[in-house]
Amino acid sequence: MNTRRWSLVAFAVSLLALSLLAFHSKSSLLFFRFDGTYLLVTAITQSIWTTDAWSIGINPLQGIGGMDVPWRALLDPGLWLAAHVPAPTGQIVAMTLYAAELAVAIVWLGTRLGLGLLASLAAAWLGLLLAFPYVYPSLGFEFLWGMPSYASLILQNTAIILLFLDLGRGPRAADTARFLAMAAVGTYQVIQYSTFAPMSLIMLVFFGAVAVIAAPSMRERLIKMAAAAVLASVILAVFGQLLVGMYGFTKPTFFWYEFYPRPGTVRDLSFFVADHSRWPAWVVYGLSLSGALYAAARGGAMVRPMARGFLAFVVAALGVVLLIDEGWKGPRIAYIDIFAYPFYCVFAAYAAASATAWLERRLGTFRLQEHAGVVALCALPWLVLIDYWPPPLERPLVRNLNPYVWPLAQTPISRFLAGELALQPGSLFRGRVASVAGSDLEAQWRSAPVINQHNYDVLNLFWSGNDHRLYGLWYYGIPTLLELNQFSSPFFHLVNARLLNAPGTMDLRSYESQSMVNDRIMALLGVRYLFSDKLLAGRTPVLSYRLLEGWDLHLYSVPDANLAGYAVTTVRHAASGREAIALLADETIDLRRTAVLTTSNELPPLVPVSRSRLAVERGGYRVEADSPGTSLLVLPIEYSHCLHADLTTSGAIPPRLLRVNLAMTGILFSGSVKGSLTLQYGVLSSGCRMEDWREADALKIAEARDWPVASSQPE
Repeated sequence: MNTRRWSLVAFAVSLLALSLLAFHSKSSLLFFRFDGTYLLVTAITQSIWTTDAWSIGINPLQGIGGMDVPWRALLDPGLWLAAHVPAPTGQIVAMTLYAAELAVAIVWLGTRLGLGLLASLAAAWLGLLLAFPYVYPSLGFEFLWGMPSYASLILQNTAIILLFLDLGRGPRAADTARFLAMAAVGTYQVIQYSTFAPMSLIMLVFFGAVAVIAAPSMRERLIKMAAAAVLASVILAVFGQLLVGMYGFTKPTFFWYEFYPRPGTVRDLSFFVADHSRWPAWVVYGLSLSGALYAAARGGAMVRPMARGFLAFVVAALGVVLLIDEGWKGPRIAYIDIFAYPFYCVFAAYAAASATAWLERRLGTFRLQEHAGVVALCALPWLVLIDYWPPPLERPLVRNLNPYVWPLAQTPISRFLAGELALQPGSLFRGRVASVAGSDLEAQWRSAPVINQHNYDVLNLFWSGNDHRLYGLWYYGIPTLLELNQFSSPFFHLVNARLLNAPGTMDLRSYESQSMVNDRIMALLGVRYLFSDKLLAGRTPVLSYRLLEGWDLHLYSVPDANLAGYAVTTVRHAASGREAIALLADETIDLRRTAVLTTSNELPPLVPVSRSRLAVERGGYRVEADSPGTSLLVLPIEYSHCLHADLTTSGAIPPRLLRVNLAMTGILFSGSVKGSLTLQYGVLSSGCRMEDWREADALKIAEARDWPVASSQPE
């Protein structure tokens, strides 16, 4: 075995063994805090409800059961392990896998740019120890600890950049293999991580341009440009409509003006210097910029152009941060900068290696043999095991800072709701739960109640181990009206924002939450139970749960909840989103008997159904209903042109799906009807979301800016 191979094997063995041991001691805090818990819950939810790993289906546990977040968690090997292997083993192995992926990206980049193997291995350890929980807290920052799936994205992007860097250098078979590998990785990323594709694209385009400019010959430059054009054309042709529909027909596209602004600061430039990062990360950040500057000026032919490109990337990101005004409401630049994480680690190691080489030349110090250096690099990181004991949660104040502990606790109130509402494939739909608890927790956030609710949930988690709003309910299969999905339907947002939140309420991109009690609308949307932190006038809680003296959580029933469909007998027509909201807000209209349609089609006389039944299945719903005539059954599920009906009927007219009450699904049928409603959004079925978008534009829902007058009474 040659020295290089021996070094890599020793590094891999040390890395895997140490990671398994260190992560075992931190098992209660792996997949850190809010984001990490989101990953775990999403993976478990998709393992239960997804029928096709290659397309997007429903999520019956959030909102009104519409399209799931467009991110296929089970195609991520780490999340597959976390979802299918019992805790904590699955999470320990998954985190070890993510650490290995990040190490591969850093070592590959370092060696490709001409950094010695020893320095590249040091860069990998540097990157891992800064970002992963080998000690508590991690030495640098917590983002990759909370969102470790980013390590997979970082490896994929690094692979594409390095393959593109070598493209055009021959031989032809090797270039063909590089192109096919780039296409495969890019396709996998778009399919699996559709939510992150645009941010990855920024990084790839930037460093792709650097590689083209740095090409040593015109022939290589032309090959790179031609390959990039072909690859972009193919991906655009195959996935273009999918991504346009995914991002275009969303709540942020239509209602950006309603979001709570988050002013950008220079600390948003990188997670190395972000709030709550620690001094080792700042040191590495400074070292990396120093190393890149030195490499850009004095480095060899391989590293010099990439160092210049990296510095240009950092400067461009800084320019964007400085240009963003206080009205910015999107993600931080750090979410793009993190894709350059291997570059930071490599150039920090380059700075250290260059300084060491300079000292050796000046002082004539003894040069460390490579074998000894590898042994040192494989052994020294094991010092982190000093932090092995006691487990973090047994240390003072750690629990105060880490309310999200896995698994989420079962409490009397979550146990009751699970018995009443919990879903499994094939279950009857028995209703949802909504929560307005904590909406006015702090006066400064009353205009953005979702922030108050988040802070209130942290208190719930600290005192009970369950947030009683989202993760703590979804984990036990309890559906909520709250939805956590930045790609949620703008139709649902309009109904939820105008009828279940106070006028002027500011929102966040990813949340659909409720802050006002409105039994009439909640019942229409299938809400059977309601959380509040207050005693509501004229109502008796079904159950109360004391979190702490003076902090009680009350659960109320919502009468006449829509569980198997409201069979309406009259309809009202609206020509726009504004008109539809006004009708839905009109408390003189009984929504159990009247539906709001946004089409001008006249319907035949309608009669109540004699029986209806709604069950939830993998990928969709199963409905059965009987009618003595023609009926319009308004189901408590979200309408979309992507919803496919496979229904049989005994009546004279074929059953038809209609958009009802802006966001809901109606079935028009006669006689008896039964069958399935399934939703699949993918490459072969992407046009349906474009139809939803066109319908939203036709109804001018973005112009429905005003809240209806006296639509409901606040809590």
